[in-house]
Amino acid sequence: MLNEEKIRLMTKAAVFEAGEGKRALAMNKYFRGDYISINLLASWFSFTIAFAICVAAWAFYHMEDLMEQINTMDLPAMGKQFIFLYLGLLAVYQLVHYVIFHIRYQKNRRSLAAYQQILKQISHIYQAESRGSNDFVEGAKEK
Repeated sequence: MLNEEKIRLMTKAAVFEAGEGKRALAMNKYFRGDYISINLLASWFSFTIAFAICVAAWAFYHMEDLMEQINTMDLPAMGKQFIFLYLGLLAVYQLVHYVIFHIRYQKNRRSLAAYQQILKQISHIYQAESRGSNDFVEGAKEK
């Protein structure tokens, strides 16, 4: 006989595993600090590449002016400006990403807790069914 509650719970678990559970289960391998650190490192790398591309695009756009003024420009001061701009934007970018990854981790932990609750309910149903079938087999042996 089919247990409708078990089928409903197993369907919920399968939907979770096929959808948002893929990312949540992969994220579950890491501690919070490790997960956030790995993602902040990846975002630092991508930000650095994007910043370099933006600086190169700016330099190409202003190439004529830069070539005309190259002898009169204070290159160390300009380099410091770019470094301060890079560090300031990087700090804001990393802070925003820290908040995003922290919220994602917390959200996925809550969804995993709900998933584990479903698995516990399924386990209890299986245990109850196995106890019921063992009682049935023992009752049949006594007759």
